[in-house]
Amino acid sequence: MKKMYLVIASILWASASHALVEKRAVVRDSNFNAVIEEVAMPDLTSDHSYEGKFFRIVQGKNEEAVRFDDSEDLQLKAATTYYHLNKARKFFSEVINSSYVQNLPQITIRLDLTNVFNELGHFANDNLDPQYNNALSVPGGLGYAPRNIKPWGTEIWFRPSKEINIKDFKGVADFGGSVKNSLATFRKQTHMANLQQFIIAMYGSSVGGNVPVSSVMRLVGTSVVLEVLFQTSDLAAEFFTRKIYRLDSALVPEIIYHEFSHVALSDHLELSHSTPVNEGLADYFAGKISDSKKLATKIKDYNLFSGKEVRNKQQYRLAFERGDFANSDFVFGLLWNVGETVGTDIESHFVYDMTEKLSTNTSIKEDLINATLETCKKECKSPFNDRLRLYKLYNSKNL
Repeated sequence: MKKMYLVIASILWASASHALVEKRAVVRDSNFNAVIEEVAMPDLTSDHSYEGKFFRIVQGKNEEAVRFDDSEDLQLKAATTYYHLNKARKFFSEVINSSYVQNLPQITIRLDLTNVFNELGHFANDNLDPQYNNALSVPGGLGYAPRNIKPWGTEIWFRPSKEINIKDFKGVADFGGSVKNSLATFRKQTHMANLQQFIIAMYGSSVGGNVPVSSVMRLVGTSVVLEVLFQTSDLAAEFFTRKIYRLDSALVPEIIYHEFSHVALSDHLELSHSTPVNEGLADYFAGKISDSKKLATKIKDYNLFSGKEVRNKQQYRLAFERGDFANSDFVFGLLWNVGETVGTDIESHFVYDMTEKLSTNTSIKEDLINATLETCKKECKSPFNDRLRLYKLYNSKNL
């Protein structure tokens, strides 16, 4: 009996010691600025690495978790992703009460991985189209025994940052004009397409010779992240004043929330497809997980859908159904307004429950709209009146 008590005591002590571990991570302060603070690392199962009950943070292709005695830069990325992933998971498992998220197995999180994802081989060849400045969630795979490729589960990859100087673009002319004007143009373009298309349109189709822009210049396809970067940080100003672009996605909380949201919705929406509806849903939940009044205000003030700080309110166009517009903020703005229409007390649950009626290649005009109307029948406090309000919203957007 005494031995049993000792075992129980040791387990409780180990659990407590893991729960008390604090590490330096990037978080948002009350003004929504990025700061580095000591924060608790919840649900760790190791006393020397970022190995946890729900997430294992590794570097590159390694399978061993990042250690507490690794470099400070690597630890900062590991601690930041670990902390915010657990925050995102808690939102879906406790606030939304998602049984799917509650039963997810441990997820491997890869930092500083430049390889392209391969559906059969997990990692593409190291020399094939190395990736920087972005992040993505990848579906699990069966592996390929003849080549000793083991099966893998759902993973999230955060690429390393890489400085890209504007002077390396062919046919570059000076930006000209004020930084403010440049930022306004930049933001408008990124919401309608993406950074890659914007750079191609302004500076030509290649970087540093014959290397395609797509191989080195991509941005996370999320409108909420764009709003955070452009409205609450110096990143965009630095881009235009110093002519340098870089993005360390593992250090941006909203990118982390966005990627986990993809995983949380992957029971209905496949991770291998980036569509306007998929990205808009991930944007919506990233905004909700961040739980910032300042971010919510900026979303309402600046997104092109609402039209509060721009002259033209964005109307639905058939082109918005294409993958080229995956990171347009139309769906994001639509969902934000749907949430406010049905009521802020149920909006997050409403949008989540609505996803059960969606599939990977769902359309905006038919599938998404019908899903909201059907969900409203069951969950709205005043189903008839609220559906009329939704119809009015959709009619104002040419839907």
